[in-house]
Amino acid sequence: MSKINLSVIKTWLSSALISLILSACASAPQGEKAPDWLTGASAAYPKSEYLVGVSYAADKNAAGIAAISELVSVFGQKVTSATLASKRMVRAEIAGNAATASESSIDQSILREVNQDDVIAVELPEFYEAKNEGKWYALAVMSREKGMQIYSSMIAKNQKEISSILNLYEADKEPYTLINFSRLDFAEELAKNNEKYLKRLSVLNPKAAESFSSISTPVQLHKIKAEMAEKIPVCVNVDDDSDGRIAKVFQEVMASFGFNTTVGSNERYVISCKNHFSQSASSNEKTKFCEYAAECALIDTFVGETLVPLSVTGREGSTSYQNAEVRAKQKIVSKVKEEFAKKFSDYLGK
Repeated sequence: MSKINLSVIKTWLSSALISLILSACASAPQGEKAPDWLTGASAAYPKSEYLVGVSYAADKNAAGIAAISELVSVFGQKVTSATLASKRMVRAEIAGNAATASESSIDQSILREVNQDDVIAVELPEFYEAKNEGKWYALAVMSREKGMQIYSSMIAKNQKEISSILNLYEADKEPYTLINFSRLDFAEELAKNNEKYLKRLSVLNPKAAESFSSISTPVQLHKIKAEMAEKIPVCVNVDDDSDGRIAKVFQEVMASFGFNTTVGSNERYVISCKNHFSQSASSNEKTKFCEYAAECALIDTFVGETLVPLSVTGREGSTSYQNAEVRAKQKIVSKVKEEFAKKFSDYLGK
């Protein structure tokens, strides 16, 4: 009996050992050996010289984006979706007057998914496919030295342009103009970029960040811009606006940008809106229609130039012509609130 039991035990142990070996083989990474950065610090990218982000996803590109996001989290920020820079930022960059994200070595398919600012000085030098897990792993790195140089250069370049704008404004004999307001608005945008770049620089090299302690801040520039807006009155003249609702929405739009408005005064900047309402024929007697047309514009009367045009036309119906006209005016109000505000913002961003 004891011999039989011993034989059974040996057979069971042999089977168990074979199963254990097969199980170990099945869980081990297939293909090439897993890189050192997957489980800890990489010898090629020591943390004293590099910021490092490691992550994974089901496909290679997603893994790269996840690794970039992991790296950027060191700055207390998240990777944002790809966005287009404002037209004036693009023009300023081309002219050499502003610094934005430069060319990156990262694959274009990834760049189309993330904001260019999030990949400044970032590289994706290595990927690893763990086929047994159905995952891709990615390594994102940023050289502290390279990042410090790039961010320092960008901050200095943007501050130079901000200083140039402030000098132009202070030397202008007629400083309170929409042109100067637009310039200050751009300076504020540059300062916001610098604020973000400085935050990253302070992580990469605190001493280098200290050298930019006196740069212009968005708060400072916004205050100068707000003070200027208060000194640029805009006259609002609206025809055929008995209840004043159309004029009121123009005033609200300009106030949202910080401008004061007047009525019937002699100002350099005038918003003119000529409305026309008329009753049109209907296919039945129950419905009355009001056709409307509004030709509006923000005009610089000193040079006779239309800065922001707005044309609104349409037809509204109701049980009475009076109600139809009320609806028509409401349509004009809605267009002014949405389209005129956007057109004015676009004008400032030219």
